[in-house]
Amino acid sequence: MNIDRKRLSCIKNGKKGGRPRQDSRIYIELPDIELVILTPSQYGSLIERYGYDLLRKALIILDNWLKSSEKAKKYVGKNNYAHFRSDGWLLNEALRS
Repeated sequence: MNIDRKRLSCIKNGKKGGRPRQDSRIYIELPDIELVILTPSQYGSLIERYGYDLLRKALIILDNWLKSSEKAKKYVGKNNYAHFRSDGWLLNEALRS
């Protein structure tokens, strides 16, 4: 039985041995948050980085923006992890409120 190690490495890791693949179909469900999509590992890393209270405010702001803004329609139904940049509008808005 000859196993192609290069192929096995690509299966376990991302394309060309990058970051490990995550199952993008597993999302967390948060109370009062309908449209924000995050995986459990992304949610955990955001709590570690920003703390629960600030993250909760940011999630509510992002959810309201996704519901009300015409520009936000292209982000509905997609993973929203990229919105949580430390220098982004979302966290600045959460810090102000």
